Amino acid sequence: MLALLMRDRRGMALPLAIFSMVIAGAMITAVFFVARMEQRHGNNSIASVQAFEAAETGTAAVLANWNTSYNASAIGSVTTLPSVSVGGNASYSATVRRLATAAFLIQSEGVVRSGTGAIVTRRDLARLVRLNQPSIDIRSAVTTRTGISVTGSSQISGTDTIPGGWSGDCPPPGPTAPGIRDSSGAVSTSGACSGGSCINGNPPIQTDPNVSSNTFTQFGDLSFTDLAALANKVVGGTLTGLGPTTNLGPPVTCRTGDVLNWGDPLNPTGACFDYFPIIYSPGNLQLSGGWGQGILLVGGNLSLAGGVEFYGPVIVLGQVTSTGTGGHITGGLMASNANFSSSLLTGNSVVSYSSCAVNRAVNGSSRVKAMNERSWAQLY
Repeated sequence: MLALLMRDRRGMALPLAIFSMVIAGAMITAVFFVARMEQRHGNNSIASVQAFEAAETGTAAVLANWNTSYNASAIGSVTTLPSVSVGGNASYSATVRRLATAAFLIQSEGVVRSGTGAIVTRRDLARLVRLNQPSIDIRSAVTTRTGISVTGSSQISGTDTIPGGWSGDCPPPGPTAPGIRDSSGAVSTSGACSGGSCINGNPPIQTDPNVSSNTFTQFGDLSFTDLAALANKVVGGTLTGLGPTTNLGPPVTCRTGDVLNWGDPLNPTGACFDYFPIIYSPGNLQLSGGWGQGILLVGGNLSLAGGVEFYGPVIVLGQVTSTGTGGHITGGLMASNANFSSSLLTGNSVVSYSSCAVNRAVNGSSRVKAMNERSWAQLY
């Protein structure tokens, strides 16, 4: 009997051992499975955050490095930007859609890929932005404070002018504006302009006591200093021979880094026709010959000669002197005469009011900012 019992016990040990090993194996497998799932979940969470941050980087980059060429795009058009890597396996691809005259939608998709290039996860963000345009108060060909002297064969016209070749880019001309708008009406004329014969507008000369120093330094939400901080080009001294330059193609592109390239208002089919830089001179500036467009800001005095042509608003805190073949401004000239010396237009100087030149320059050079409310959205 004792031998039988011993044999029975030996028979139970092996099944119990095997059963214990199966249970232990199952538990170990479960632990490894849970750990593996936890690792995958963690990796997916990290990848999701990386994709989100990449998408966020995309919207911020487009907003911070706004390309003013988008301002010339048609309403409803979409500009697709190249994909940009942000480190590791993360990247973003952004698009800019024009929704209205001053509204755009920036959409950015962040993607994280595996080592083989397969997409692990993606996140899509969008942001509504609007053009932050300065309200430059140009309501006449020439706006001055404390007077201006016009002599020689100069011409000042308040007739709303559409520059040559711009008809397809401009609305119909508006009403005729004053030729000269001055705070005191202290306008002197002589030579061929004696009696104001070279000044035309409605009226030719308007005395407007509302013209103050703020007229030349505050433009809606933006100040002169704000605009100067947005300048594409900071210049000074004497510049000769302004003119557009291009990078060799294909495609041929505007060489915006050239300090003498201020756009190309004379060639509507050129690569620089839609380039409207903001040009800022902290001190005095002398321009001679060539042509350009945009917004010209001068913290000191401005001297024009050699028939230099500029299209858009010209805002000068000091005085303006145009001599010889003079300067030709299409848009509007604003001279604060901060040193209380009158500006002088002589020789063959020409200033023509053009609402289209002003509006295209303001629109073409404007940056954007996020809308105040509900500007950000997570698409997926």
